[in-house]
Amino acid sequence: MFDVIGGDILERSATVVRAGGTLVSITLPPNARPKDGRAVFFVVEPDRVRLSELVTRVRDGRLKPVVGEVRPLAETAAAFAPATRTPGKTIIGVTEG
Repeated sequence: MFDVIGGDILERSATVVRAGGTLVSITLPPNARPKDGRAVFFVVEPDRVRLSELVTRVRDGRLKPVVGEVRPLAETAAAFAPATRTPGKTIIGVTEG
């Protein structure tokens, strides 16, 4: 479960995480913990210089991301279902292209 809202929604989200699952919040550290799961606070701060360096490494062939599959947004849940996972990163496309 990935929370981007926080507050009451974050608290309620902890109750719907399945056993062994993880509640991830990017708004604030979760106070509620899922039963038989875990909760984490994930902060990403964009850094233009670092992102540019990653792009350069990919273009130069010094960094080779392993892409397992690219799926449309409508298939997000199925893409991350344990029975259908493929090795590598799963990319979810948010636009058609």
